[in-house]
Amino acid sequence: AEASLQPTAPPTPADSLDSTEHHEALMGATYKSPTAADKNATVTVMGEEGAGELRKVIATEFVSKPVQLTSPPVVLQNSIVLIDPKIPEVKYTIDAANRRNLMVTAVIPQPNDGTKNFVLHPTTSILLEYGVHQVYEPPVGVKFDVMECAYHLKTIEAQQNLRFLGVIPCRESSVDVADMLSALLGLRNGNDLGLAGARRDKGLMKVAVANAGLRVAKYARLTRADGGEVELAVEELELEFPIVVKTPRGWSTQDVYICNDCQEAKECVSKIVKSLGPDGRKTQYALLEEFLTGEEFAVNLITSPTTPRGVQVTDIWRYHKIFLHGTMVNTWQSMVDPHDKAYASLVRYAEGVCRAVGIKYGMAHIEIKAEYDSKLGRWINPAMIEVGARMAGGRKSVMAEAVIPGWYPFAAMVDAHCGFPVLIPPSFRPVKQATHVFIPSDKDGILKSISGENFERLPTYYDHALSAKIGKRVRKSKEIGSFCAHLWLTGTTEEVQRDAERARAEFIVEVDPLPEEGEAEVAAPAAAPASPIEEIPSPEPAAAMPNAISVV
Repeated sequence: AEASLQPTAPPTPADSLDSTEHHEALMGATYKSPTAADKNATVTVMGEEGAGELRKVIATEFVSKPVQLTSPPVVLQNSIVLIDPKIPEVKYTIDAANRRNLMVTAVIPQPNDGTKNFVLHPTTSILLEYGVHQVYEPPVGVKFDVMECAYHLKTIEAQQNLRFLGVIPCRESSVDVADMLSALLGLRNGNDLGLAGARRDKGLMKVAVANAGLRVAKYARLTRADGGEVELAVEELELEFPIVVKTPRGWSTQDVYICNDCQEAKECVSKIVKSLGPDGRKTQYALLEEFLTGEEFAVNLITSPTTPRGVQVTDIWRYHKIFLHGTMVNTWQSMVDPHDKAYASLVRYAEGVCRAVGIKYGMAHIEIKAEYDSKLGRWINPAMIEVGARMAGGRKSVMAEAVIPGWYPFAAMVDAHCGFPVLIPPSFRPVKQATHVFIPSDKDGILKSISGENFERLPTYYDHALSAKIGKRVRKSKEIGSFCAHLWLTGTTEEVQRDAERARAEFIVEVDPLPEEGEAEVAAPAAAPASPIEEIPSPEPAAAMPNAISVV
């Protein structure tokens, strides 16, 4: 078996510039009452006794001489801001920040109240344990205000003698927040706000990409909650069934439907319009799209003005899906060689999409459909499904680092967002096949037993995450978050495919029927897991990061 998914050891203090004695920080007072803390925005830091301390965002300060021409210059501590970080990716990001002597400040727009999965939505204490230096949270029960957060961060920057260099989105829902905070903090290395909508809204996304002369699916925006515009849309767009109906700002295949007739499409439109979308905002319209033929790919990129073309494809994944439960369901996703001429059109197309939606700093993740031309031996006619201005999920970057020599995606992400030069390896050709396997449930009920979950038995095993738990509800797997387990393999193509098929075939769940409606609260969990992972991996012991200046 390969080594477990752990970042390389953080630098020792001897590896870093120690300016602890020079850097001073003015911190807000500690809240003595948890009730008072809940009513206010807070910054949480690790206390002397190893527990998190809830502090006021702003410290009391008396400035008698605002202008002091003879005062010595203040030593500033460089810092990055992570928006809504998750496990395990935050470990690798913190390690990259430590190696650059960067302080890590996390912002959690919607704190976990205990009903969400602690890996996908870690609490303040978990993030501090992993090595985040301080965590900003809005008041409990209050909607996150990006303007107030910016004001607070600017005050923190002044009082703690910090210098924020970059704002990094850690999931799809934090992309627009990161763009706005980057601009409000006065950072030059942020993506263009004029195209922020094109990086989140799938309708505006298509407008921007089409205006750049790149192929996109035919589409319509439908606003009637009864789905009464479906027939007209199908006629006007000259579509043939199946067609796609989706929410405009979703992720992880949520609220995406493959419809085989108008009635089915109407029902799906009705589910979306005027309802709350995956991002918690009210959805004003549904997208009805042409069903693109061909195979689906994910193309991941790093963008930075310091790279030769400003944008660079780093890894490509081919999706293996089957039609099931009314949509296309993942079986596994396999990395392919981005330098293979067969994928040249995907590389050029993905780079064009990045430029079209204004991704200039950081990572990008683009999902594409393409057709294979057997005569040419190449994939042709690429068309975008969607684009995300953030690092890919599903541990794709972790796996890319494992099989591509010299490629360190988390370090590159930090460098790009901070405006540092990005280190690009001579080649992105993987030396092993990397595959992400989706382990499904074919039943719906209360889980009674599992067999085949000992994935370590597989010769190409790399790592896995198991979410299914005895006594909890499982559903027939459709969306990414509904799978019982996720498995990562590395090896030769033949060995990996053999183990992927074996893992899915030998994983068997037995369930009890769902309880009657009156008994549901007793027998079933209060809320379904928000993530395919339940267990929180133990962090490596965090090395104390000295307060130091990164010289660029």
